Amino acid sequence: MSVKYGELCSVLILENFGNVAQKIHDELIWGPKTYKLLLSATGLPSGLIKRALCILIQYGFVSFETGRNPLIAEYVLQQEKIILLLRYPKYLSLINAKRGEPSRLLVEEVLKHGSITATKAILQAWKRIQQGAIAKYTDGISGLKEFFHQLIVNQYLICCPTPSESTGDDCRVPQFTVNEEEFFSPPEIDLRKLMDLEKGIPNSDPGDTGIMWRCNFDRFHQDLRDEIVIEAVRRRFDNEASTFMDLLLQLMYERTDPWATSSNPIPFVTIRDSLEKKKWPHLSQYLDQYIKVIEEDSCNFIRRSGEGSTSSVFVNLATALQNITAAAIENVVEHRFGCKAARIFRLVKKKRYIDQEQLQKLAMIPDKEAKQLTYKLLQESFLHLHELRKPVSSGPNKSFYLLHIDFKQVAQVVLNMCYKGIYNTLIRAKHEKTDNSRLIEKFEKLNTIAKNMREQGDDENYIKQLLNEWMTPPEKALLDSVEAMTEKLRMAELYVDETIFLIQLFTYYESANLREKP
Repeated sequence: MSVKYGELCSVLILENFGNVAQKIHDELIWGPKTYKLLLSATGLPSGLIKRALCILIQYGFVSFETGRNPLIAEYVLQQEKIILLLRYPKYLSLINAKRGEPSRLLVEEVLKHGSITATKAILQAWKRIQQGAIAKYTDGISGLKEFFHQLIVNQYLICCPTPSESTGDDCRVPQFTVNEEEFFSPPEIDLRKLMDLEKGIPNSDPGDTGIMWRCNFDRFHQDLRDEIVIEAVRRRFDNEASTFMDLLLQLMYERTDPWATSSNPIPFVTIRDSLEKKKWPHLSQYLDQYIKVIEEDSCNFIRRSGEGSTSSVFVNLATALQNITAAAIENVVEHRFGCKAARIFRLVKKKRYIDQEQLQKLAMIPDKEAKQLTYKLLQESFLHLHELRKPVSSGPNKSFYLLHIDFKQVAQVVLNMCYKGIYNTLIRAKHEKTDNSRLIEKFEKLNTIAKNMREQGDDENYIKQLLNEWMTPPEKALLDSVEAMTEKLRMAELYVDETIFLIQLFTYYESANLREKP
């Protein structure tokens, strides 16, 4: 991983878990370490180190394994899970849209705690509902239990491994195991005891003590990936085409692994029957035309085999996402270097291999400017040179060079740019808050005072008058400016993370294609 990737993870840990956790991260980034090595390297008290390690393990950001000495555990950093902190708002938005607000509250509790029992998550969510987290909710605590059950059945939550009872005396490092059948097996919770526990009755065990649950990020990423493909189809065609693509993906999951590079054949008759069941007459009427148009698109979303009602449709997830990623990288080149540089980049992509002179002719850009832009793209590793040696030649010109694009390398360049961009936004947001900390603290105190006055029944006009006297117009303007800047930076994080996710998908499918080759 790059240096910027490590710096970004370090800042995320600092922002969410504090200085002690950050110091542990910065030590483990160099490789696995035992507890004693962490203690001596950080110079922190033993209690703080233990507490921070427990928290990081609970969230899955650190794991432990048996080292060279079977009696001593070594702690290992899981950076790929730390970076997912950026995506938590996306997960909540996704689950809210698909499963409703009660499910969002439950998932939020799971994300907040890292791993949690079903009973605790349900009770915490119920407490927030009683405080007004959801405007209209009438299903009671039993409804939340059913929502939690459905989240497990639909694989948004997964069971955490539990300590193995077979660990021998010669190994003091706990071993965690879980049967695959138990990953998505909902716990049996006694509703009456759950309600007793909510009322504060002691010694009420609903029956799931020690069974911990965490978010199954692969399931969330599957939905986010589908959203990218469906949105790409909608932008290139229309809403009906995106609806058709959504249906194809659902039919794909009935017969193919969700993360396969390409689907198994989906019969045309099955697609037509599904459209008729869902009562989509427009799609049913023009099904052949939609398949033909989407198949002929340059992104290669689907592929058709056969003719007529005996044909089958294949969903080309890997190819489609590679083409979408290429389009995203082209946009990055255009925003960073200008439209003429993007034209050169697209031309090299189309020709695959091209020499400088031919490029200058086809790009319709003045020679001097074309050379400058080409060298700039070469310098930033968006273009690459491929050397070809002449078979029979004498003198200094024994070889010539062709321009080409190594998309795997370019994707890594863009990925590092994204890590650097998010790191800068986090640092800038922290700078804004630090510089205006007194004003923010004043505003929070005034809000607390106003809230207490409203609870006491004071007049709203009187409260507003006091707030206007205590907060001057320049202070209000500065506070609004800080809030606007912070919100803009947060939105930038989400947008950049979308690019990170897309490139991660591209990298995954590239490696999957290599694994599938004989």
